[in-house]
Amino acid sequence: MAIKRRIPIYLVIALAFAFTIYFFASPFMYGSDQGGAIPPLNQSPDSISTLTSDIDGCVSAPTSDCDQEMLQIKNYCNTNRGQNIPICSDVRVQEYIDSRGLERPVINTG
Repeated sequence: MAIKRRIPIYLVIALAFAFTIYFFASPFMYGSDQGGAIPPLNQSPDSISTLTSDIDGCVSAPTSDCDQEMLQIKNYCNTNRGQNIPICSDVRVQEYIDSRGLERPVINTG
């Protein structure tokens, strides 16, 4: 009779253990899909599939993620001058940076 009373407790413990394993393993189960994560600074905007619609979305609804993405695009374009990269010829990137005030002049405190 005591075993019948312990079965629900064992089931709860097993379910909690299974949920814990799933919780910690789930980020590794679905590959390298980053969802909306910010890419590392050394990746090119082309490899992250930066599209015109992304820039449109950032211009229409600016966020801090968009700020970082636009600055990354500008830095990438500055380091790869002379190459024919389509995203670097988009004027809206610089307009976005200027309108948000992301590049402020360095103040000489010396």
